Amino acid sequence: MFAVLDGSRGNVLGVEISQGYTMDDIEQFKKAFEGVLAQGNDRVNLLCKIDELEITASEFKAFVEDARYALKHIGQLRHIAVVGDSKIQEIMIKADNMLLGSKEKERIEKYFNVADIDQAWAFVRG
Repeated sequence: MFAVLDGSRGNVLGVEISQGYTMDDIEQFKKAFEGVLAQGNDRVNLLCKIDELEITASEFKAFVEDARYALKHIGQLRHIAVVGDSKIQEIMIKADNMLLGSKEKERIEKYFNVADIDQAWAFVRG
């Protein structure tokens, strides 16, 4: 299930994915992301809360489409905060940032524990 989080405004988009991740969720995310760009923002600061995501209730093709969309729009991403509750997620985000992050372009991806969501919001707003 996809939801835009309160606190999203300007070039900051906060989203939550809970339960399963589906193709419908991807379409809703695209609409929200493109809505931020349509407001005249060149880049989006993104907070993704995924601490209640259930992999077994998710569609594999949704993850593939998510990756394609992210790569297509990588130049329009700035700060990315992933909020979760898993060491595996934390390791994956660090690896992702090493591969696709760019300090020069201010494209930085960080992992935050769900208890630190206020710090995650501060990061994407900074």
